[in-house]
Amino acid sequence: MEQIRDLVVRAATATALNERIGAFGQLVQMFRDMACGYAHAILGDFHLAEDAAQEAFVLAYRRLGQLREPEAFPGWFRSIVWTTCGQMVRKKSRTTVGIDATSAMPAQSPDPSSLAEATEMRDEVLRAISQLPDKEREVTTLFYINGYSQKDIADFLEVPVGTVKNRLNASRGRLKERMLNMVKDTLHQNAPDERFERKVIDELLSRPRPLEMPGHPVRQAFEAIRAAMADYEIIDPGSEVEDEATARQAEDHAWAEYAYRIGDKGLRVQMTTVTMGAIVGRRPPVRVLAAGRVFRPIRSAAHRAKVFHQLDGVCIEAGANVDGFKATCERAITAAVPGCTIRWLDHDTSFVIPGFQAMARNKDQELEVLGGGMLLPKTLVNKGYDPQRVAGYSWGLSLDRLAMLRFDIKDIHQLWQPPYIA
Repeated sequence: MEQIRDLVVRAATATALNERIGAFGQLVQMFRDMACGYAHAILGDFHLAEDAAQEAFVLAYRRLGQLREPEAFPGWFRSIVWTTCGQMVRKKSRTTVGIDATSAMPAQSPDPSSLAEATEMRDEVLRAISQLPDKEREVTTLFYINGYSQKDIADFLEVPVGTVKNRLNASRGRLKERMLNMVKDTLHQNAPDERFERKVIDELLSRPRPLEMPGHPVRQAFEAIRAAMADYEIIDPGSEVEDEATARQAEDHAWAEYAYRIGDKGLRVQMTTVTMGAIVGRRPPVRVLAAGRVFRPIRSAAHRAKVFHQLDGVCIEAGANVDGFKATCERAITAAVPGCTIRWLDHDTSFVIPGFQAMARNKDQELEVLGGGMLLPKTLVNKGYDPQRVAGYSWGLSLDRLAMLRFDIKDIHQLWQPPYIA
């Protein structure tokens, strides 16, 4: 319980965005199977249960600030899953597959007789579970779907451990003894797998590409910067799907923990992987830019979205310093947002020291638009440069936020809606 409390507090209050996201990601891992199991006990369909769990996690992240007692997260989250399931039952318009139709599930064995036998037994197990009283069905599903302890289930359902134990005993008495192992196997086989993450990733990748749309505010911001920085080479943005080895080229330690992932692949979280890969093997002076979509599992807000556009720049040359870094960044920002004012904040990271954030204001709106700073000597060495001869800096700009300031747009999500996207 102490671990859960700590994760909830960090997810709700940590200063660093990555820390908040990472803490909530650990909560997702801890409660994913439980959420799906509980939703299945209500909906009677594994695929619908995964949809309900996914939506419940999104709602929980948005409402985390409303939770006054962090240690109450399990029960609080369970109520969100319950509400989400109820809404799904009321709103669903498509035909769903009931628990009695699970014979359509693919079998592991190609042998027809084995297939028939396994399917028959699976159907029998699921029918038996579906016929249990509601409270016994909930406990049985949670207990067998991924081996949750009785204490975990008690916290989630907000009941004493003894109650969980009694309900399990009652359900076992109702189920045939010969079916108990099959109960465990059937539920475990249907625990959420990569399909859960893949649904999210497929949806993110299918979204529009404003950088490729003439006249779109994001593209206009990029083209203005590009025109003002003719001394920088534009690098192809490359693939939006990366593996961990690629992410490590940018010393991107956050990728493994925070990226939307499927197996050893994931969506890129920043364009730095592109620019840092491009500078290898070049001779100074080196000046490169790369712009593209990046993806982060963050809570949506007026100035934050799960998909946004980042322009990343790297400069390596003799005499590169903080003054040159700030002048370069201000040239890019003011090109995108003429007349804006800029203020700098210190923000060191393990990648750039000293590091900075740039806040840009236009009219009545001020947004953080840039992060970057001086590259570490070890980074220069890793990329084939002699830090005794050259220095370098790297920076990342949010093209979406620059577009918001340039066109006085108050909500970043408007950039993905009409009239900007038909």
